[in-house]
Amino acid sequence: MNHKSEAASSPDPTSGEQWIREAPASLKQTRWGLNLVVYGSALVFLAAVGVLYFLFGTEMQSLVMNVLPVMGFSGNLMILVGSIFCLSVPEQTRARRLLLGAVVGFGCKLIFSGSVFFDPGILGLPLALFLKLAGNIGLILFALALRKLLLYVNRSEQMFKVYCLLGSTVLFLMGSWCMELVADLGLVEFTLIAIYSVMLVGLFLYPCFAGSLKKALR
Repeated sequence: MNHKSEAASSPDPTSGEQWIREAPASLKQTRWGLNLVVYGSALVFLAAVGVLYFLFGTEMQSLVMNVLPVMGFSGNLMILVGSIFCLSVPEQTRARRLLLGAVVGFGCKLIFSGSVFFDPGILGLPLALFLKLAGNIGLILFALALRKLLLYVNRSEQMFKVYCLLGSTVLFLMGSWCMELVADLGLVEFTLIAIYSVMLVGLFLYPCFAGSLKKALR
């Protein structure tokens, strides 16, 4: 009921549906942006899975472990560019400020990912945790921006997926922070892998739910 009343209280409840029907350049750009975020998130997930798999050691470990940071960096770059594309949403959505915050957060995450790619030891633990936190806040802000967008196009029935998107970010945030702390404290490898697996669940769910929400703009 709250979602319906919020959608009904918007200045023009039909403007979002008209935006979908007319399919202007801003809608096409937003769709491109969402595609980049989904594919970039999937690429980051695959890179993270690769890291976990090759922790056990294989003949290709040295080669693949050099490729995985490139995958992670490329995925985070796609997410950043995609969020910038999404800034083309109409002003009536009231989502642009949230998207701007997401862009800043994704930029921080890209810096962290770039440090892993170019020089893994350049960041200390406090700065690494801060950049990771900013990146996860970006994911949360992006999910909240999608909520605004869904209300604008009168797709309030999709709100549950937004909450799942937020839940996946919490899983990723908890796993990511705990992994840094465990690694810094030098605790047992089994604990590190267990925490990393929790983070992977969040990484997997985010592109799944984001991709599902993207269909609401068709």
